[in-house]
Amino acid sequence: MSVDRMVLCVAAAISMALPAMAGPYSRGWNDPSNPHDAPVPGFTGPHGDGKARLDDGIFVENPDNYLNPLFFAWADDWQDYERSDADAGYNDPSWALGPVTGDNYDVVSLGDLDATQIANGDPPGRITLGFAKPIRDRTGADFVIFENGIIYNSTTGALFAELAHVEVSEDGVTFQRFPSTSLTPSPVGGYSSLDPSDVHNLAGKHVNSSGECWGTPFDIAQLGLEQITHVRLIDIPGDGSFSDSSGNPIYDPWPTFGSGGFDFEAVGAVSIDMTYDEWPPLQQLPADQRGENDDPDHDGIPNLLEYAFGLLPWQADAPAAGWSHKLVADEGDMFVEVTTLRDERLIDLTREIQVSNDMSSWETIAISIAGAPFVAAGGHAVSIEEESAGDIASIGVIRRDRIRDLNPVDSPEPRFYQLKTSRIEP
Repeated sequence: MSVDRMVLCVAAAISMALPAMAGPYSRGWNDPSNPHDAPVPGFTGPHGDGKARLDDGIFVENPDNYLNPLFFAWADDWQDYERSDADAGYNDPSWALGPVTGDNYDVVSLGDLDATQIANGDPPGRITLGFAKPIRDRTGADFVIFENGIIYNSTTGALFAELAHVEVSEDGVTFQRFPSTSLTPSPVGGYSSLDPSDVHNLAGKHVNSSGECWGTPFDIAQLGLEQITHVRLIDIPGDGSFSDSSGNPIYDPWPTFGSGGFDFEAVGAVSIDMTYDEWPPLQQLPADQRGENDDPDHDGIPNLLEYAFGLLPWQADAPAAGWSHKLVADEGDMFVEVTTLRDERLIDLTREIQVSNDMSSWETIAISIAGAPFVAAGGHAVSIEEESAGDIASIGVIRRDRIRDLNPVDSPEPRFYQLKTSRIEP
């Protein structure tokens, strides 16, 4: 078992602005506070959220950005690819596997039904993607879909956005469809645009082209599922013949040709159970800097705690980035409140908030096991609150916990608090 600690001693004494749009749902990019379906950036880093790192072999756009580390896995298997038209190109389903690229040509097309096919009842194009490890139900969105939506008007926020229904399965056999909403009032015509704030729970409503890389989030809790292994995309020919969950017609640019219909780039999984040895950021480090006690970015936070706090081991953080405290006054008494970050996907860690008067013997007052919320321990009186620590409203797996010791600090003697982090067998 490996243990890491951080000790504290106490003594008594932001984006591109877009105008408001018609519907309540998120805009096509950079709308982090939308409570319904805030888009998730595929890339992040010093060049800004959602700015894709594009490399054409000569010029690298946003060279210091990197894949969003919130994604712990990407689709690694495809099946049941059926394109609905006979157009050539963009027919390789393997292009939908692996990480998002932000390259709007790195896609597989599902094709677009024409009017005759729709009248005949021909099925729309589809593809099913699989994951090696199940996607679990955690706080907020559990996976994110990237299509090559294009900014049509950066002033109004209108998009050229081809849409698809999203279905998921626990076993790859029985699928459930996400309930969808389309408030687009009338046909938009081929190669025109729509207002993405009128669209909810349909893939394709966010930008992923021309250097902007944003995906559409989906939360399997909406379907009452605890985990899934497969995601299916079904194209929606946008002439209004196909409906949302309330029977409203769905309109998107139709008809289209070539890479017609939904152009699928990637599915990123957020809610994947994780252990330290599997942690993707660890693989970005030199082999001799991957130990739990190594500190390759020299910020005073060893790798195990970077992992525990949802930080990056190559990016220097303030020493208190994942662990801090303050004194809180309440009805004339002073109390210690500890704040720490917790990634609820990490199933191989136990975290303990401990207290001591002499740093030789410690008592655990609150504990979190395998990513679960903190609970009181040892009969100690504590108050515990948690909230999302992220700045994207749709993502909640990184938690900020506040644990207040309800024993007042009533003397000037030092009192020590410790966060003990231990690896356990998952």
